[in-house]
Amino acid sequence: MLPGFDIAGFNLPAREVGGDFFDYIPVGDGCWGVEIADVSGKGVPAALFMALSRTLVRASASENPDPAVSILEANRYICMDSKTCMFVTLFYGILDTRKGTFTYVNAGHNPPLLFREGSNVAELLQGKGIALGLFDDIELELVELRLNPGDTVIFYTDGVTEATNEREEEYGMERLTTLIPKLLDLGAREMIKAIVEDVTAFAGDQPQFDDITLVVLKVESRGSQ
Repeated sequence: MLPGFDIAGFNLPAREVGGDFFDYIPVGDGCWGVEIADVSGKGVPAALFMALSRTLVRASASENPDPAVSILEANRYICMDSKTCMFVTLFYGILDTRKGTFTYVNAGHNPPLLFREGSNVAELLQGKGIALGLFDDIELELVELRLNPGDTVIFYTDGVTEATNEREEEYGMERLTTLIPKLLDLGAREMIKAIVEDVTAFAGDQPQFDDITLVVLKVESRGSQ
């Protein structure tokens, strides 16, 4: 889909309908919005709020090339339409495939993991901001970084790290950041498959409590371009 990049996403709802979502949004020549989000609550109310939030974010982002401005606008509309006291954590960034930059905001979401080419140490894509739908007027920190050939970004929701086993142990960040370096030679879709298999194997027979959602973005190495 994106020349020079390999991207894939996956969602496994905990119930028939879920509150997590991810999206790819065209925002201009060579630029794509990449989004992952997690709505509070479960079941049908969360799914309806998810659909509302996704629609409002996509509409705002499609018309605005600035991630902070577009998400702040979406938040105002979400607050206007929300009558359920629900909220949504969201990470949204614009990938400029020509410049190789990724400019993002983090509205209270789990920080995605960035693995630089040749490194087994994760960098957290943090940014100041709170969840959407709580207050009309919020502030979001705009962060820009350069993605280089061989870099990999893993976006996820807390259904991954907070999956529990029969002993009520959580999968946790340490397991995730230990597993990923072993998978960096795989394609984006294969990485997601391996992560989901590891999480579900860890949980065993324990029922899935929360939605599991992942997006993997890989910058193709110079040799494969």
